[in-house]
Amino acid sequence: MERNSELIKILIPAVGGQGGGVLTEWLVQAFLLEGFEVQAIGLPGLSQRGGSTVYYLEAHPRVNSNQKQIIFSQYPVPGDVDVILAQEFLELGRALEAGYGSERTVVVSSTHRIYSTLEKTPISSGIYSNENLKKLATTFSSLFIAFNALEIAKENGMDELGVNAILLGALGASEALPISEVNYIKAIEEAGVAVGSNVKAFRIGWNYVKSRKYTEPKASFQKSWEEFKKERAEKLAPRSGDEYLKLISEIEVEYPIRLREILAEALFRLIDYQDVGYAKKYLNELESIYYIDKEMKGGFRLTEIFAKNLALWMTYEDGIRVADLKIRPERFKRIKEEMRLRPDQAFRVTDYLKPDAEEIYGLLPNFLVAPIIYITETSFFQNLWPKNKKLTLEQKPITTSFSGFLRLWLLSKLKFMRPYSYRYHKEHSLIKKYKANVEKFAKINYDIGCLIAKSGQMIKGYGKVRRRTMDAFGRFLDNVITPLVEFEKKNRKGFSLTLEIGEKSLNLIAASIDGIDKAEGLTKDLLREKAA
Repeated sequence: MERNSELIKILIPAVGGQGGGVLTEWLVQAFLLEGFEVQAIGLPGLSQRGGSTVYYLEAHPRVNSNQKQIIFSQYPVPGDVDVILAQEFLELGRALEAGYGSERTVVVSSTHRIYSTLEKTPISSGIYSNENLKKLATTFSSLFIAFNALEIAKENGMDELGVNAILLGALGASEALPISEVNYIKAIEEAGVAVGSNVKAFRIGWNYVKSRKYTEPKASFQKSWEEFKKERAEKLAPRSGDEYLKLISEIEVEYPIRLREILAEALFRLIDYQDVGYAKKYLNELESIYYIDKEMKGGFRLTEIFAKNLALWMTYEDGIRVADLKIRPERFKRIKEEMRLRPDQAFRVTDYLKPDAEEIYGLLPNFLVAPIIYITETSFFQNLWPKNKKLTLEQKPITTSFSGFLRLWLLSKLKFMRPYSYRYHKEHSLIKKYKANVEKFAKINYDIGCLIAKSGQMIKGYGKVRRRTMDAFGRFLDNVITPLVEFEKKNRKGFSLTLEIGEKSLNLIAASIDGIDKAEGLTKDLLREKAA
């Protein structure tokens, strides 16, 4: 790699607690072995807490006593970094966004993701696009080497800390630094941290880049339609699997190709969640929306959006579902694989559960619970029992023990009670409102119908969070969309205002549940302004 000076500058954007300090130490030792003077510093961040932390290293060939002493900088300068070595893909994005990449920067990064709080907080997906990160890295680098180092580490029986040595090997093989393979390995040995496994990981990274595998990403294998159906059917009980395939044969006749995989996956989940009758109920609910779509010739966009959100909503996670998922054999198999246990090793799984009162009584029959809930919502009861006094039932079942497993197994067998439960009644009452509003507004304007169908994605979470999203959903329909549509029907041609404010409102709510307050305020202010 050509440089304007002998000074080498390396930036390591890292994730706290993932071994960035050890990776930096290896590079320092390797430069010292090559006869360089070197300085490294860890810049302030959320080290050891899974947040961003940055290491910066500068190296220069050792000078004679007669020459001027090298004074190293403690901070990287944007546009003046020779190498960026990133443990995680979004951390690379942060470094590039800050301007550290340039046409002379070599970038080596793992493409795996550790999602940030800001990505996980939104109600809808807030995950930053990997494709955008790749474009950014390609633009601001002279050489861009990227591959999923975490996946490679796991394939070779290593944990996430193996990523560091794999990336070091990849950097060494890129020949971006004047360090020999021998001295890289010596540096790992002198650091004394898990030497055997880290040397192995280094060689894996070195060989991966030398063989240029990173330039040839594996093409994802696309299952055929027949394989897709068969795979889903085999995961169900034999009788349910046969019924599933019968339903699939019906949707193959009645629905376009564009929708069949969405519906096939939805039917599989619904049968797995409840039973075949529940899957048929889903198709019945979908039917009227599909007819509207055909009449309005909208290209089935409305049906596609509604079908996805309806399936997710109908498979809400109550205590029965949670218990069912906790005791599945594939869960224990996955845990054992992740812990890399031998076949003869035993392990224990303790689940920490803290359902609140509504999650508990929500499993009971609606005819018993509804009258009691009505009483608790009266002002008299509210004065006796303040709202901030919440009941919870903390449990710590050892799921791998007989008693712990039995408790969850018995709970999972209460599926037959679900359609009669208070929670089911509450969820499906709002689903009914959702469907009615999609039908109503789609007939007024197809795009508004699609907007309402899309709004179903805001119903997410558990316990208090889910109840808040359900409240936000109702307010969105009643206090944002309905008044805007009524105003435009009387005063304007078209519904551009409803669509604009509706989309803004969904974005506000996606960023935070409290966004519904802003959405309502925005709507009121706008209608007041238009009426003046």
